[in-house]
Amino acid sequence: MNNFLKFLEVNNLRRVEVANYLNVSKQYVTQLCNGTAELSDDRVSSLAENGEWDVSMLLEGTRAKTREGKVNHPRQRAPRTIPLLPFSAVAGWMNDNNGVDAFRGDTVTFSDFSERGADCAIRVDGDSMLPRYRSGDILAIRILKDPSFFQWGKVYVLNTTQGCIVKRLFPDKENPDNIVCRSENSESYPDYSIGKGDILAVAIVVGHAGVE
Repeated sequence: MNNFLKFLEVNNLRRVEVANYLNVSKQYVTQLCNGTAELSDDRVSSLAENGEWDVSMLLEGTRAKTREGKVNHPRQRAPRTIPLLPFSAVAGWMNDNNGVDAFRGDTVTFSDFSERGADCAIRVDGDSMLPRYRSGDILAIRILKDPSFFQWGKVYVLNTTQGCIVKRLFPDKENPDNIVCRSENSESYPDYSIGKGDILAVAIVVGHAGVE
């Protein structure tokens, strides 16, 4: 049994759950199970970020590759630029973004998150996501082409009819057509729901950068 199969067995996970969590195809997960594909270090880190899964067997595989010399020192790569959106994701209440209905903008260098699939970046505006994100921080985000599946509890950027926001998302148990938006600073910013029909575009946060 390879390390990935051990990971599934120990955590009582189905292949489709891991595919959805990593935003990869079911075929790729099948290849991981068959040993015909290899889980990248970035994806091992992403699984570890869940906090509830035992990933020790995957980390052992990474350490073994290092001992065998298959993992070299980080390669020098040319900086990759990604679009910086011309508006902010409000970490607070929604506001008007002058009718912007698509992700687009100038460019910034965000090479560290290229392997995580970052498509563009956006600045945070407001304090409702404190202490995780501060006003002025830049979020690297991956646009979801088919946002029918949400990783509940993860941080997303939503471009809506009322503005662009950054929140943790949860299902609305009272209305399946709505999504609950939650702030990190929940004492000052209570949860609220937004209709799925009011969402114009969806992106998941894959990294961020800030300054002291």
